[in-house]
Amino acid sequence: MTGNAYTPDAAAIYALYTPGLISQAVRVALLLDLFTPLADGPLDAEALARATNCVPEGVRALLDCLVALGLLRLAEGHYELTATAAMFLVHGKPTYAGDWVLAETDPRFWEEVMGSVRTGECAEGRLPWPQDAWLESYRSDRSEQALSLWRAAGIDPEGDAPLALLDLASGCGIKSMALAQAKPGVHVTCIDRADVLEVARDLASRLGVSPRVSCEEGDVLEIDLGQSRYDGALLGQITDYFTPAQNAELFGRLREALKPSGVLVIDVPMSSDQPEKGPSLVSLLTWAISGGRAHSFKEYEAWLRQAGFRDVQRLGQTTIAARPTANG
Repeated sequence: MTGNAYTPDAAAIYALYTPGLISQAVRVALLLDLFTPLADGPLDAEALARATNCVPEGVRALLDCLVALGLLRLAEGHYELTATAAMFLVHGKPTYAGDWVLAETDPRFWEEVMGSVRTGECAEGRLPWPQDAWLESYRSDRSEQALSLWRAAGIDPEGDAPLALLDLASGCGIKSMALAQAKPGVHVTCIDRADVLEVARDLASRLGVSPRVSCEEGDVLEIDLGQSRYDGALLGQITDYFTPAQNAELFGRLREALKPSGVLVIDVPMSSDQPEKGPSLVSLLTWAISGGRAHSFKEYEAWLRQAGFRDVQRLGQTTIAARPTANG
C-alpha cells in the first residue's frame, strides 16, 4: 500500500515537477521565437535553426517535443503550426499569448513569491492580463458554462425581456456576453482596463452583440457604479485579489447599483475548512500579487449581508448569488 500518511510515495515526488518540464520546454521555444518563422508556411529543422540562430540537432529535438504537445505538425520532414499555435504563439498577432505563458513559468516570478512569503511585501511581477483575456475569449466551453451559471442564479437565458447587466473586472466578458447572445434583451456594461476591453470589444463583434455591449475603462474599486441601474451584476475571478475590507466596500457599492429585484453573481474559487480541498495555490498567488486570498463562503456571506443583501446562496463550488431582498 502506497500514497498514504504512513508510507512514502516516490511517485508523488516525480509528480511535483514532471508537468513543469513540459511548460519549460514550451518556454524555451517561446524565448527562441520558434513559432513565428512558421507563420509563413512549413519549414524543416535546418531552416528553423538558421532563423533562430540555433543548431539543427537541438532545434529538431525541441520541435519534436512541440509536435508531441500538439502545437506543431510534422509532415515529410517539415514542421507547421497547428491552429492553436498560429492563433496564440506567433509574435505580432493581436491574439499573441506567449508573454502570458512566459510570465506564468518565469522562475523570477516564483522568486518574488518567495520574497513575499519572507517579507510580506507584494510581488512586483506584472502579468499581461490582455493575453489571458484573449485566451479566455476563445475557450469553447465558456459559453455553456456561463449559461448554466446564469440559470442557477435565477436568470433564464430564454426570452427577450430587457436586462441591464454589469460585468465588473470583465476580462473578455465571455460570461456576460454569452447571456447577451442567448437573450436579445440583455445589455452588458463591461468595466476593466483599457487594454483588456479591446479584447471584450473583439469578442462582442465575434458573437454579434456589439450594439448591446458598452465598455467603460476604470478601477472596479473606485469607479462610480450609480444607483439602481442594473438588474444583474457579475464579479468573476477577481474578489480573491481583494482584501476583506475592499470586498466589503465593493459589495456595498454594488448593493446600491442594483435594482431592488436585481442579483449579484460572484464566480470565484472559495477556501475550505479543509486545506486539501481548497484552492491553496490560488490563495498563495493572489496573496503574493495583491495581498488577497481565497475567501470562504462564510466570509462572503457576512460581507454581503453587512452590505444589505438579504438573500445569499451558495450555488456551487465557485458560485454565489445574492439579492437585496429576500426571495427576490
